[in-house]
Amino acid sequence: MMGCGSSMDTNSVIEEPIQSLERWQQGDMDPAAVIEEFVRLDERISKLEATCPGPRMATAEAWVEHLQSQRDSLLGVDTVDMALNPQNNGALQQQQQQPQQHQYRQQMNSEILTLNEIDATTPPPIHQPPLQPLSVTAATTATSKANRGALLRGNGATTNGVGGAARQANNSIVANTPTQDLANLAINLGVVGDVNKASTHEDFFASLSESALYLTSIRYYTEILEHTKVRLKTLTESYNELNELYVHHDGIIAFISGGTYMTRLEESLDSQLEAARDVRDKLGSALEQWRICGTLLRTSATSATQALQQWQQLAKAIDPKHKIQLALECRAALQAALISVECAQLALPHVEIKHISNRQLLAVKHCNTYMITDIANLARYQHTSKVFISFESNASKASTWLYEMFNKTLRHDFDKAEETVRHLAKTLRDHREEVFTAARK
Repeated sequence: MMGCGSSMDTNSVIEEPIQSLERWQQGDMDPAAVIEEFVRLDERISKLEATCPGPRMATAEAWVEHLQSQRDSLLGVDTVDMALNPQNNGALQQQQQQPQQHQYRQQMNSEILTLNEIDATTPPPIHQPPLQPLSVTAATTATSKANRGALLRGNGATTNGVGGAARQANNSIVANTPTQDLANLAINLGVVGDVNKASTHEDFFASLSESALYLTSIRYYTEILEHTKVRLKTLTESYNELNELYVHHDGIIAFISGGTYMTRLEESLDSQLEAARDVRDKLGSALEQWRICGTLLRTSATSATQALQQWQQLAKAIDPKHKIQLALECRAALQAALISVECAQLALPHVEIKHISNRQLLAVKHCNTYMITDIANLARYQHTSKVFISFESNASKASTWLYEMFNKTLRHDFDKAEETVRHLAKTLRDHREEVFTAARK
């Protein structure tokens, strides 16, 4: 079929043998109507092909598989259990695997990740993969309302990152401390307004923040995966529609010509068209990659702006409860921005995204982890403000840069390739219309 192989492939279309031009020449149907239908279908195909649903669908499928693999590594515990307990890989492991897989299927089908459905005795992976967000408010609400179920195993398992030693020492506390409990602890211990208390408890709260951010990351990861599946469904529907048009279109051609080229020019134009489509489709696949990356960078810029606004409002707040609420909202928005950047880099791994460095991302992550205890310290608050202002500015610049680069390079190349396809398709359409009309005379 055109765009997916030879346009003369009609194995699934014709159920009875073709007798070359004889059936067309002796048939009772109106030849003009058949030709009009051919032209109409060809024009619809040309228009729908320009959106590249097939190549884009393939890219989206690969992205979904990648996200699914990353999320399974984050939520799944089989690999970690095998690493920590290599001897326990018999019948017990198989019994545990089935309910866990059932849980994951339930989470995939729900709009909101129910955190207390995750095995309470399960530690996070030692090497956490990059994560992807879409919304911020929902994540804060989800972690605040989550049941007191633990996510971390009380066996001394640790994760990489700031406060790892404190996490191990206070593992049982961390495991049972969702976002709202963290807020209550911060208020009760007075770390929001007392510099000395904040300094005393900073490693402890860093560990709590790491745990809360881990839950937030799961929520973001699930959401971006579900949104990607919606995108894939839309592309699949367009691809199926295009295939249906191919079936009818190729059926008319086979009905008229008997499945063979009627002129050498028709064969030459069809060959040129297929080659041009291959070039256009490859660019279309890359187009989807850039779209994913651009969407994530735009999300990062928006979230970074939101986080900065909340952080600046925090300085004007007087009530400790209001301060901690603003800090938690800022932390969730900042996590969304960080995860979006990491995902954008994954979506377009061969492109160096300008304006955002790994060093800056590490600085932002550090500030986000120690945010709760940095509120009371004026010097640290000012330093964090500078970090956030710089990151917000660079996130916006990175998003703008990507779209400008896209319009200068890939968009230009794709439009040029599509124009070539459109010209060849029209030339072939006009030639076939002329040849098919002459065949009836």
